[in-house]
Parts: sequence; C-alpha cells; structure tokens
Amino acid sequence: MKKTAPLLRLLCLSAWVLLSCEASKEKETLEENSKKPKALQVVENAIQTAGTLEKWNNLASIAYTKKSRLLLEDGQIESEVTQRHHYVFRPNKRIQISWEDDADRFLIVHTDSITQKFKNDSLIEEGPKVLSVVNASIYVLGMPFKLLDKGTVLTYEGLISPNTRDTVHRIKATYDPQKHQNHATPDVWWYHFDKNTGAFTSSMVYHAPTYALIENLAVKQKEGLIFPERRKSYRCDKLGNKRFLRAEFWYKDYDMKFLK
Repeated sequence: MKKTAPLLRLLCLSAWVLLSCEASKEKETLEENSKKPKALQVVENAIQTAGTLEKWNNLASIAYTKKSRLLLEDGQIESEVTQRHHYVFRPNKRIQISWEDDADRFLIVHTDSITQKFKNDSLIEEGPKVLSVVNASIYVLGMPFKLLDKGTVLTYEGLISPNTRDTVHRIKATYDPQKHQNHATPDVWWYHFDKNTGAFTSSMVYHAPTYALIENLAVKQKEGLIFPERRKSYRCDKLGNKRFLRAEFWYKDYDMKFLK
C-alpha cells in the first residue's frame, strides 16, 4: 500500500493536469471565437453550408449557361439573352463569356494580362468596364465564398425579418475597386443568411440612385458545392420593400473540374 499510494497520487495529478490543459484549450477557443467579428462568423457558417472553402479553392474550372431577362415596370420584356460562361481558375486563369444578340456574336476574354470584348471577332472594348462585368459574374457564382476576398469590408447589422416566414442575419459589405482590382463596383451591398441553416438567401444593393433586392429562389448542388439555379431581382426602396420585378436569371448545365 505504501508503494502504490505515491503512484496513485501521481496518476491522479497527471489526470488533473491533462483535464486542466483541455479545459484551458477549450476556454481559449471560446474566447477566440468571441473575439471574432460577428459578420465573419456568419459568413464562415454560410461557407460551410455551401460546401467548405477548401472545396471552393480546389475548383480548377467551371462552365455553365446563364439566361437573363430584363423587365420594364409594366411587366414587358426589355431584353433577353443567353450566355455561356467558362471560367478556368487554376493553374492559369482564363475567363470566357459568349453570347449572341440578333445576328451578332459577342465574346469577353479575361486573363491575368488582358481583358477584352469582341463583336463578330473584332475587338470593340477593353479595360476596367469589361473587367467589371467579369468580376460581377464570378461574384454571383462564388457567393458566399467571395465575401472573403481581399479588401471586402464586412459589418454585421443584426437579425431582420424580410417576410413573415424567415429571420436572417444581415451583413453589409463595402468595396473599393480603385484599390482592389477584384472588386466590380463601389456599390454598397447587404447579404442575408438564414438564421437556422446559415444558407445565403438574398441580397440588396444600392446602385445610385436605386435599390435592388435579389432573391435566391433555387440552388443547384454539384460536386459538393452549391450554385445558383434561379434568381429574381426587384426594384425596391431603401427598406427592401419591393416595387416591381426588374430581372430574372436562370443557371443550368454546370460542368466543373477540380485540382487533383
């Protein structure tokens, strides 16, 4: 008994130290999470819901078809176009967006060295305006992952109930395209994420002098990632109250490859 008592005390002391270390680590984790900005917590949760950042960063290329329809306030169709988008992200970036309008063929090409728009094989425009179109298209496809892009300033604005059914987290995002080439416009955006599931549900943008509310009506799960399938955009007031349907968007025929 005299020999086993010190051993027993040593084992108890070792167990106590181990438990204390685990408790200390757990406390540090909780403290670290409490210091993390609420906006970032909401976005990271949304990213987990959409398929993890690791999966998104492993995406080498993606292609899809996008149909867009613009409507006037009285409901008449202003314009309609179907585009084919093909993005190669890695190892060498090459973005292509192609479509036809009446008898004319259009093509946008963007790489690390050029950003150009062609009409019937003739160069008609290049530079920042064309790049803005490219960035905006990639941003829509890559939500919510793109909210972690360099230079994006996120602010948590609390819980709101845009309708009688749902309660969502509201995140404000501001951009500065003069400082960051990956930003499309300086417009102010608000993004909404479901309180319970964390899913990205809608967004609102102030494009002076008007506001627009964009709702995600359907999504497509492909290769472990979630992408848009059907969206509607409404002209609205600054409180998000809808005035009229301004645009509709459909996405289909997704095809993608991942890094090995």
